[in-house]
Amino acid sequence: MGDSMVTWSLQQGGLLLLCVVFSEVRRSQMGPLDFVCSPAARSYLNIIEPLKTAMRSCSGSDRLLLPIHLPCVRIHKQTWDQKSVQQKRASVCAALGVFLHALGSAKSQPGLDCQTSILKRLKHNIQNHLKILKNLEIQGMLGPPETGCKSQETSSLTKTLDLYGRLLQGQMELLLLDLSHTCP
Repeated sequence: MGDSMVTWSLQQGGLLLLCVVFSEVRRSQMGPLDFVCSPAARSYLNIIEPLKTAMRSCSGSDRLLLPIHLPCVRIHKQTWDQKSVQQKRASVCAALGVFLHALGSAKSQPGLDCQTSILKRLKHNIQNHLKILKNLEIQGMLGPPETGCKSQETSSLTKTLDLYGRLLQGQMELLLLDLSHTCP
């Protein structure tokens, strides 16, 4: 009877593990339409709060060794509403590209392993958002982005996370709202 309990316990554990693995594989296979149509999918990819939490546990300051240039993420609603969907996507992709370039120049910092880890996670998240946006099926040519404000410079990782969060909650959400008519 003891052997059958161990076998049953291992089977249950294996089934649980299989379910968890399947769930993670399913999440990683999310498509662009899932991202547009599912607030839960977008929430899953928005890692700003976990990164801020991780940042609070880092020893040392949130200062980067060198200042980085961040995109303008402000929205002038009237101007935004007049843009085509292609221009909106180009604007969001351009802002993500500026973040990606900035993080590439901020690479690893000796003695700041925790901050470097956060930068790597943020860079990976930006790359995921770029892949999703570039794979969205939007009719028409991808127009050049129109910038309404200048980029800014910062040495603060906290400010970098805040601005990235504003991009996701602002321009990204407005773009996805424009695309929501494509949802089943």
